[in-house]
Amino acid sequence: MGDHDVRPLALALIRRGDEILVEQGRAETKNETFFRLLGGTIEFGELGADAIRRELWEELGAEIEVKARVATLENVFTWEGNVCHEIALVYECTLKDTVFHSRGEWEAHEETPGRRITHKIAWKRIDAFGAGGDILYPEALATLLRG
Repeated sequence: MGDHDVRPLALALIRRGDEILVEQGRAETKNETFFRLLGGTIEFGELGADAIRRELWEELGAEIEVKARVATLENVFTWEGNVCHEIALVYECTLKDTVFHSRGEWEAHEETPGRRITHKIAWKRIDAFGAGGDILYPEALATLLRG
């Protein structure tokens, strides 16, 4: 991506009671551990719902059912010294394989050309995010979930 591109994202909001499925991230420059919904970049010509199906298959080996789009969030932030701009389409989704509902935390591996990415996946309570608690990005998402 160029320096001034807006990145379109599709994110999966998957619930288990009062918990959501998230992946853990790390920002070394801020010495910060954070969480985000699973998903990723929407490729040119790809619909958001298709991107979310592809991303969860790549990241978890999971088939999902994509329900309604529940939010569109805009996020401008600094990542490792670079200003980034994302527009995220958030979809309510369900996992077709309930084996994932019985897991607490686990690692998932994604093979990309030239490297293997490890994702730390967990179910986290919605009320764990926010002031004094765990960090959920984009920040507007925690507000949306509590509302």
